[in-house]
Amino acid sequence: MERKNAPDSLKWNLKDIFKTHNDWQEEYDKLFSIADHFADFDGKLGQKEKILEYYLFDKDFSKRLEKLDCYAFLNGDIDNKNNQYIEDKQKIDALSNKIGELTTYVEPELNSLPKTYFDDLLKDKRFSNFDLVIDSFLRGRKFVLSRDVENALETTNKYSDGFSEVFDSLVESDFAFEPIVVDGKFQKLTNSNYGFFLSNKDENVREQAYNNLYKQFKQFSKTLAMNYIYFVKMCCSELKLRKQDSYLASLFYINKMPEKLYSNLVEQIDKHTDLEQEYFKLLKTHTSAKNFGFKDVYLSLATGLNKSYPIATQKQIVLSALEPLGTEYQMLVEKAYQNNWIDFCRDDNKSSGGYMIGVYGVHPFVFLNDNGDYDSLTTLAHELGHAMHTCYSNKNQPYEKHNYPTFIAEIASTVNEILLNKHMTKNATTDEEKLFYLDNDLQTFKGTVFRQTMFSEFEDFAFKKIENNEILSPKILQDEYSALLKKHFGNVVPIDENIVHEYQHIPHFYTPYYVFQYATSYVSAINIANKILQGDRQMAKNYKKMLSSGGNAYPTEILSIVGIDLTKPEPFDFAFAEFKKTLDETKALVTKLDKSQKTKKNDKK
Repeated sequence: MERKNAPDSLKWNLKDIFKTHNDWQEEYDKLFSIADHFADFDGKLGQKEKILEYYLFDKDFSKRLEKLDCYAFLNGDIDNKNNQYIEDKQKIDALSNKIGELTTYVEPELNSLPKTYFDDLLKDKRFSNFDLVIDSFLRGRKFVLSRDVENALETTNKYSDGFSEVFDSLVESDFAFEPIVVDGKFQKLTNSNYGFFLSNKDENVREQAYNNLYKQFKQFSKTLAMNYIYFVKMCCSELKLRKQDSYLASLFYINKMPEKLYSNLVEQIDKHTDLEQEYFKLLKTHTSAKNFGFKDVYLSLATGLNKSYPIATQKQIVLSALEPLGTEYQMLVEKAYQNNWIDFCRDDNKSSGGYMIGVYGVHPFVFLNDNGDYDSLTTLAHELGHAMHTCYSNKNQPYEKHNYPTFIAEIASTVNEILLNKHMTKNATTDEEKLFYLDNDLQTFKGTVFRQTMFSEFEDFAFKKIENNEILSPKILQDEYSALLKKHFGNVVPIDENIVHEYQHIPHFYTPYYVFQYATSYVSAINIANKILQGDRQMAKNYKKMLSSGGNAYPTEILSIVGIDLTKPEPFDFAFAEFKKTLDETKALVTKLDKSQKTKKNDKK
């Protein structure tokens, strides 16, 4: 269904943020007019009353700016060709840049104050909601530079998004991918819908998509590689100034996360690549692909399932699947439907994909592009996981601590996905349907744990090359990516001249060290979801506590609430045991179905 023809019940209600665009503009003008007040605290943060006043003003300003930003962003994604919304986003960017310039004095000034001053603040109950802000500053204060240098860096850093924007402009706008012929009709190929064509049962369609996409990437390979290389150089440019050993080390230090967590992730994945290759062997043997290659790795082992899931049906399925999380959780999901938190339907000018944005003091907003398939159903469950996390966090935490860290964010969404897939597997009515859900489980694990870790290994290689003042060229990047492909796919999937360019169309590489958190989140979610399904009431209780924690502690401290320590092998052992169990069950079912098909053929003879 197109959004313009959809009933209001399938569209979100942005009037919950601002009744009219005039109200938005009025609030923007007010906020812009008081922004200069940030400068009034310059030179006064050493006074206890003034720093409290600064924190409270910054809190109120940020809260109001968030509402403005979300309203502009959400409207823009519903109608991305509307000039008014485009200009609104630019206004938000201008205001944010202004705040950045007005507050460059803050960290250098705070850095000049003795630790005893902050110790005194932490003892004062009026600062209790800002304790993590203060502690985080104390951890990072050794990296703060002089005011003049911080001013200069602020001026240059506001252009740092340019590398990502160059990537987006090339890949999403400028690249002219040759269309795909499907059932005799031309269909548009984009970087965004590429995966859709790779899941097509017709090998010719998959081959067209694979070759047509990479034809463009190979043509602009050097440009994209150099853009990424200079992005990495830009990210590393401050390391020596701030006397930081590496980008990863500084990221982990600021977030009070043990570096062993990252090395343990890579180590544990490396120990289990045989399971990854075992899955690809199964896929290679039991699919219709004649010349099995990377164009075929997204095929489903289930060939006969073609189910649709209308929006009303999706709701009932998701509510049933989430029953193990309790009545309160289900009631929150019901509330999301009743109060128009979700925008379901596609439209010509609507952006692609799905996401969730929470507005503190209002409610979460879920953005979808539903097409009635299982992918739409899993996306709904995924984004509702983020929405429920936001609800629990906002209800139980003050604004200063409501924003949960990225490291935790993907756990809630993937717990929902796992519960959904387990529910669908359990309630499948045929072996073919059950095979579809089992395979989906394997594919999600493969794509999230193995694949995202491989991506992270690649970016870690690039960063370390620059950090160590070594040469990094398009060929070196390509050789490294080829080596990683070899490690993960072995001799099962032949490495061709296309796939070595794969890294060049991954947008997440322009957010450093983001992708590894998909892998750690999924491993954590497997532990949480399966233990809840096994009847572990304490895990269910602790999980709700984790969701309610928001950002009131450092990431691994929040994760410890559910008893997971990713520096240890145990969470990974549990996750890989679940993967192997599903893989073995899938193999047995594939064998059963093969025998059944052979019997039917013999009966016909």
